[in-house]
Amino acid sequence: MTLKKWINLTLISLLLVAILGVLLRYKITFSLPIINQKYLQHSHSHFAMTGWITQMIMILLACRVSSVFSDQHFKKYNFVLFFNLASAYGMLVSFLFQGYGPVSIFFSTCSILAMYVFGVQLWRDMSKSTVKLPSFPWFKASIIFAFLSTLGIMFLVYLMASRNRDINIQQATTYYFLHFQYNGFFFFSCFGLFLNILDNKGINLTGTNKFFWFYSIATAISYFLSTLWMHFPLGIYLIVAASGIVLLMGWVWFVNQLRGHLPALRPSLSVPVSWLLLLSAIAYTIKVILQAGSAIPSLNNMAFGYRPIVIGYLHLVFLAVITIFILGYLLYARYINYNRLLWYGMIVFIIGIIANELALMLQGLAAMSYKVLPFINESLFIITVVMLTGTIMVNLGIYKKSSKHKD
Repeated sequence: MTLKKWINLTLISLLLVAILGVLLRYKITFSLPIINQKYLQHSHSHFAMTGWITQMIMILLACRVSSVFSDQHFKKYNFVLFFNLASAYGMLVSFLFQGYGPVSIFFSTCSILAMYVFGVQLWRDMSKSTVKLPSFPWFKASIIFAFLSTLGIMFLVYLMASRNRDINIQQATTYYFLHFQYNGFFFFSCFGLFLNILDNKGINLTGTNKFFWFYSIATAISYFLSTLWMHFPLGIYLIVAASGIVLLMGWVWFVNQLRGHLPALRPSLSVPVSWLLLLSAIAYTIKVILQAGSAIPSLNNMAFGYRPIVIGYLHLVFLAVITIFILGYLLYARYINYNRLLWYGMIVFIIGIIANELALMLQGLAAMSYKVLPFINESLFIITVVMLTGTIMVNLGIYKKSSKHKD
């Protein structure tokens, strides 16, 4: 299957994620007895990660690495892309009807195997390539983080099979998986793709090798920021707290380095692409500030003690940082047709993302005061409908003819 067909098919997965999100919010707000809420939640989260983000990242990384070989090299990845997408749809259906059960665990295992096959294949291609792109170290690190994250899934399955009901262990394992997926696999893949944009424009930042190693090590250690309730000894706590500060200062350093090259970069980026990349960068800035702030025990208890705040943080990374970046990269690389319908769809989608973050933040702040905001669930339901509307417009827009990028 061609690259364009893969991208169009995966954007349909984003549409399905939005539909599941609407159903989930409808279930919370109104009555929908035919659907189990926990099952729907599992289906939504697993398919969003595997069927949308992971699938699209696999496509973009395979395309980038294949570009140094030949036009036909990308077809080598067709099997593993089919395998991963089939696993994602299997999880979508099985989790919806049985939650964690034999069938859903089978498809989860298949998705892990797909990740292993993809990672090994991509790593071999990067090692064989005579052209060493600046993005390759970031792609390799993303694979390592993806492999590490699968250990969390395996351990969760073990906990369920052994009927271990320890909430703390389950929570720590869940955060382990999410951390190495979101902050490891997702971010490092996208950052490597951004370096691809800079490399195409002949922009080389000094000190990126040291930046890479500092960021990789700090990312691994910063997992423990989500488990500070374990009450580490002071020495370990200081190291963990320092990892959050390193991530924040590293990001400040990178942005400062990039500022000097903006005059050369801006003319080569269309206005829509520039806005999408800027919004993603702003969202990531907020994310690293919150992550560094979580080293303060009182803030950590608030961040991980209230469900709306946890959900808001996950959506911040998943939607505002990663998804918006991917949409920007697709436009930059001209993998999707640019037209007004597509752009307006993205605007509607982004308005929904921002409104969702604000609503979840207000809900979390109210929960801290043991208050319930009036009509908050109804508002969140309407917001998910807005995001769904945006994804529908985007999916319709990719089939319209291209138009010139206009301010």
